[in-house]
Amino acid sequence: MWAIAAADFGAELELVELPEPEAGPNELKVRLFAASVNPFDRKVVDGMLRGSGEHRFPLVPGTDGAGEVVGSGERIFGTFFHRPVGVGTYAEYVTVPAGNALAPLPEDLDPAVAAALPTAGMTALQLVESLGSAESVLIIGPNGGVGSFAVQIARAAGKRVIPVGRGDSPVEADALIDLVSADRSSFEANARYAPLAFNTNYVSSDPAQNFGMKGSRETLVRLASMVQAGDLSVPIARRVPLREATDVFAGHGPGKTVIIM
Repeated sequence: MWAIAAADFGAELELVELPEPEAGPNELKVRLFAASVNPFDRKVVDGMLRGSGEHRFPLVPGTDGAGEVVGSGERIFGTFFHRPVGVGTYAEYVTVPAGNALAPLPEDLDPAVAAALPTAGMTALQLVESLGSAESVLIIGPNGGVGSFAVQIARAAGKRVIPVGRGDSPVEADALIDLVSADRSSFEANARYAPLAFNTNYVSSDPAQNFGMKGSRETLVRLASMVQAGDLSVPIARRVPLREATDVFAGHGPGKTVIIM
């Protein structure tokens, strides 16, 4: 099969030919239709999980995808990350534990759209729901995958959304979602928001301000239903054929990049 992979930590992505993976016990083998690109994927290639377990090289990144289960023909989408690290979704075939966050892919849902939903969509939905009854929310970094979903979901929930870019002057709100700051500056500058303040890039000493996405089949079904109903728009900025996808980490403005198999 063809895949996009890195030969070592920090290496450039390359198009490589690899053996098709074979499913083990309680695993599914999936022929992928599409895979989306997340910031986490690049961090994995750069060695974020080095030392935390086995890595397989060439390292194929990729967490999210949509495809068809080999053998049953069931169409699914969801999160495919599992150990060993390096057997991800930037490939024509992938295996995934049956217990991962996976859901049926509706016939009327574009696989590229479904592939762009899981990590960013579930993160945004759970962030907004974590705000409870807050009537307004300041979202720092509203144009990325998580940010664009969070803006829409918060507005659909009846909240007043104040989208701001990095470095913009703070504005009064009941809650804060910071998707871009790499340190605790947003917490210090906006302490009045605690505990309704979440920074997805920084680990705070206040557990209330730390956020960890918990994926589930039910959440994926909800997101797909929102898209089908026209309540959630998936911002796909770029669709790239697999064999031309060695530059997907370069960044191409707002919206998601999706690899098409």
